[in-house]
Amino acid sequence: MIIIRKTLPFKFKPLGLLLGVIACGCSHPAQETAAHKIADVLPRVIGPAYHYDVQVDGDPFALSRGRARAVHIQGQAVQIAPSLTLDTLSADASDISFSRETHRLEHIGATAFTATLGQTNLATYLAQTKPLLPGLVMTLGENDVSARVPVEFLGVRTIAALSGTLSPSTTEPGKLDFQTDSAHLGAVPLPPALVNLVLDRLNPLVDLTHLRVPLTVSRVSVAHSRLSLGGTADLNGLVPLK
Repeated sequence: MIIIRKTLPFKFKPLGLLLGVIACGCSHPAQETAAHKIADVLPRVIGPAYHYDVQVDGDPFALSRGRARAVHIQGQAVQIAPSLTLDTLSADASDISFSRETHRLEHIGATAFTATLGQTNLATYLAQTKPLLPGLVMTLGENDVSARVPVEFLGVRTIAALSGTLSPSTTEPGKLDFQTDSAHLGAVPLPPALVNLVLDRLNPLVDLTHLRVPLTVSRVSVAHSRLSLGGTADLNGLVPLK
């Protein structure tokens, strides 16, 4: 197993600036070069980050020919889109290969991911993606999500208070919808028609379908003021290796 660590300054900059090998079980230069190339391309196309750890696992002979059995990526403060930074991102890809002649990835097998999104990064994301809902506040609780949404009711602008959770969209699993179990205007329950109107304006709350690496979310949970996501990633549209 070859473990490569990339640490970047706090301000996001392109990956590949700093590269230190923590542990390397190989001695052949070609093998080490192959491992570096495989480890470098995956984080670079996902997005800049404060910190990445990359583990490359494979047979030494296969690695020297550009083939890895598995790659594990662990990132902190990963900017997967201009408007969205994940607190943490972990991805596991299997059966990776690239051509040494064309310097292009040829195959990437199944890729699973887990990620977390905290309160600060969620607020920043919503401020940029929900400009028609000024004053929107989403709060991640111990095990649920609450929202304060600006609405107009009987000609009066006011704030609707909702509580509920997030779940993958039933039609597009790369999007997350807010599902409410309680909605009020002050102490008065919100009429169903107005609840549906609010949800139509809110959803999808988070859209992960137009990223450099599109994510399909299969599970979502909220715990300790942090959103946890899990699912699969499509890595087959990656850019050529440099």
